[in-house]
Amino acid sequence: MPLRVLLLNYEYPPNGGGAGVATEMLARSLAARGTRVDVVTAGATDSSESVLLWDGVAEDEGILTVHRVKCRRSSVHKAGMLDAASYLLAARPAIRRLIATNRYHVAHVFFSLPTGALLPLLDLRDVPVVVSLRGSDVPGHDPHDRMLALAHRMLRPLTRWIWRRADRVVAVCDTLGRLTPRTLPGLRYSVVHDGVDLERFRPAAGRRRRQPERIRCLAVARLVERKGLRDLIRAFAELERHRFELEIVGTGPEERELRDLADALGVAGEVRFMGALDRPAVAERYRAADLFTLPPLAEASGNAYAEALASGLPIVGTTVGGIPDLVEHGVNGLLVPPGDPAALATAIRTLADDPHRRHEIARRNRLKAESVLDWHRITARYLTVYRGIQRLRPARRGVAELPSTIW
Repeated sequence: MPLRVLLLNYEYPPNGGGAGVATEMLARSLAARGTRVDVVTAGATDSSESVLLWDGVAEDEGILTVHRVKCRRSSVHKAGMLDAASYLLAARPAIRRLIATNRYHVAHVFFSLPTGALLPLLDLRDVPVVVSLRGSDVPGHDPHDRMLALAHRMLRPLTRWIWRRADRVVAVCDTLGRLTPRTLPGLRYSVVHDGVDLERFRPAAGRRRRQPERIRCLAVARLVERKGLRDLIRAFAELERHRFELEIVGTGPEERELRDLADALGVAGEVRFMGALDRPAVAERYRAADLFTLPPLAEASGNAYAEALASGLPIVGTTVGGIPDLVEHGVNGLLVPPGDPAALATAIRTLADDPHRRHEIARRNRLKAESVLDWHRITARYLTVYRGIQRLRPARRGVAELPSTIW
């Protein structure tokens, strides 16, 4: 019998950010290997769409079916607490119908909260559960968001229950996993990084080795405080005028403030806000850039960094979260402390002054992406996780008694 996986995430393209993209890439890659995959996610209307996928090697084609349940959504890139509650209410009956008619080998939940809050509402019987920690669902990940911190304090018992309920907890980076003892001491977890679409995100053909007239910097992010875009604009104001230009791809609640800051610092003419772009257009912006520059105050998976690596871009970032897992300082780019515009400006200028170094870093970055970020490799890791918990499932003593195990 082919493996059958139930994937649950309130975010899935076109909604959401990196976790939604990761869910889609994993779902498609699993199906291409002959797996039957059902995704239940948020949508503007109730819908269900299936596609056959095959990677050319698997014995059989797989089927990916995306079930969208109609629920509230503040915007494509933002979901508040009411939006999350709307998804939980709409998804529960849809998931119960799927469980009643299909035998799943694994239920894989992206985000312990809000998505994991479905677990006490469902009768999954003997279906093993994987819970993926993505960042905002882990208490302490983003200390700058006071409302989120308050929500975590209120929901701490539920978070602990969800992590205990899981047969395996998977963190997208080890830095995130190391935060879990604050909430549940002794929790064991696995680390599985996100991959990147190597076909879509690739270097520009014949990337220039000579010094361009202007160094084109790129940031791809939601426009929220923790992405550090204020620091980036302040750093840009310290750089030589008319030598650099900055493109910011994304939308979010801070856009007006960021525009005003660029205007106040006299760099509005050199900072371009591109808004939300579709995935092919984002990939084109990577290929058009000379440097990827994003200085978050907190970050987990760093999907934009993976895309920059795959696109062969030297990177200027910060030493937070999962970024050092992807970007080795001095090898793949330069990392500086968060909240330090002066250090950020120095790092940008250092790479801008050395076209040969940028070319060598670009070459290394594409090779690193090919060797460690291919979704085929990441999917194989998840399949190992799935098989491992299936073998151990009969030995479980109770629904929420045994923490996950690390392999």
